[in-house]
Amino acid sequence: MIDRNIYNLLGLSFDAVDMQQTVRAIRKAIEDDKQLFLSTPNLNFLIASQKNKAFQQSVLNSDLSIADGMPIVFMCKLLNIPIKERVAGSSLIDQLRNNEQCKKKPIKVFFFGGQDGIAEKAHNVLLQENAGLKSVGFLNPGFGTLDDMSSEKVINKINKAGPEFIIVSLGAQKGQAWIEENRQKLHANVISHLGAVVNFIAGNVKRAPIWVQKLHMEWLWRIKEEPQLFARYWQDGTEFIKLLISNILPCRSIIKRSRGHTSAFIDKDLAKNHMTLKGDITAIKYNEIKDILSQMIQNKKDIKIDFAGVSYIDQSILGLLLSCWVDMDQINCHLNITNANSFIMRIFQLNNLNFMVQKT
Repeated sequence: MIDRNIYNLLGLSFDAVDMQQTVRAIRKAIEDDKQLFLSTPNLNFLIASQKNKAFQQSVLNSDLSIADGMPIVFMCKLLNIPIKERVAGSSLIDQLRNNEQCKKKPIKVFFFGGQDGIAEKAHNVLLQENAGLKSVGFLNPGFGTLDDMSSEKVINKINKAGPEFIIVSLGAQKGQAWIEENRQKLHANVISHLGAVVNFIAGNVKRAPIWVQKLHMEWLWRIKEEPQLFARYWQDGTEFIKLLISNILPCRSIIKRSRGHTSAFIDKDLAKNHMTLKGDITAIKYNEIKDILSQMIQNKKDIKIDFAGVSYIDQSILGLLLSCWVDMDQINCHLNITNANSFIMRIFQLNNLNFMVQKT
């Protein structure tokens, strides 16, 4: 994960990629026969992750995390995070369906979940069109438990169909949990929870016209099409305002006041997996710190970073530290950030990353 261009937004990781880069990443995973767990965090994901740590971890564990929502892009702009384009999951699927290279060798997809009969309709739509996606099967597991949906029978049925891309539609939190539980057992190269996609492909729900999307009013169109979404959007909107007031705007204020005037100093001891940082740690030092952390991760033992002399840390370095924290967690080691002063602790808290810092 540390090799990716990751940025942190309130405890979630986002790759600084656009639509075409995402399309290329999917095609490359299939061509190279590698696995790609694609997460598409939107505002609802971000809010849910504040309370559900397992859900948060599922996004952090993903191989590619794209900004699916203009509120995400707006918050990134306020924090000087270079994510300027919404990469909506539904638009991504449209891109793959219309991609000329994919049309020459269509990507084999499997629909898992969705309302009764909808996945079958989506399956039949893709079978009838000459597009970049070709459905090889579908399965609606009903409303059982995660264990029921993860049975050997279910996994075998999916694998037997030979999909390259599994589109999951179980509700965001359950869908992410199902992917985390089963992705090592599934043979598909790409797997992602794309809740609304199956409805759009099936024609059960009409997607907003392009002009509505360009006005960033697709959420209003969705309410017209699916009135039951009003309550969720109202709640998400309320929480969005709270996050702006409590986290984003205070963080923006710190960024505007701190311009990296103090020279940065880095000392490393690779034998002890220990690094000392001093001064304003900003993007200028990104590559140097990344190289050191990469070497330390390869040592497969706990990393300690002493923040005693740090006067400021910017968003690029926070994303880098989050990437390192995830990589260390996956090898059962720890990233320990120590001796952070109250101002630095405040930055970590505003960014929902205080879990990485040891309390003194």
